[in-house]
Amino acid sequence: MIYPVLETERLLLRQLAPDDAEDLFEYFSLDEVMEYYDLETFKTLGDAQNIIRHFNNEFEKGKGFRWALELKSDKKVIGTCGYHNWYPEHFRAEIGYELNPKFWRNSYMKEAILSILTFGFESMRLHRVDAFIDPSNISSEKLLHSLNFKDEGTLRDYFFEKGRFVDAKIFGLINK
Repeated sequence: MIYPVLETERLLLRQLAPDDAEDLFEYFSLDEVMEYYDLETFKTLGDAQNIIRHFNNEFEKGKGFRWALELKSDKKVIGTCGYHNWYPEHFRAEIGYELNPKFWRNSYMKEAILSILTFGFESMRLHRVDAFIDPSNISSEKLLHSLNFKDEGTLRDYFFEKGRFVDAKIFGLINK
């Protein structure tokens, strides 16, 4: 399967490439980005290279897509978003995303997610999209509400991350 390329007004959504490692390391190495992520803050460029390989391997295995969010204006990768835990037989997948803090509060992620939701509902034949967030991640909650995701409750001690159990708030969006 050829990796789908999506385009928005300001972004090109494309497959991650090895050359993107420096752009990813720029923000994956920041504690403020990794606070709600299930990985430790990146210490080396190799960490960024590994996550690029991981995301691309998930695509090769048919488990999901993770797009690089490239600014059309200067070809810089400012974040990623995509689907994982894709279950075609159940017509559902989980969405995940992160963004370089230099670009927070400019609606880049909303723009990107709207594009991948259209792709998910039309091309992947999804009926449902899930999102799990840390209950204290208010910015992510606001983003999901702005995209019409519904808060479906809090799952106590749902994930084990960074040596401790953490709650997860689940949001869902149904294609009607």
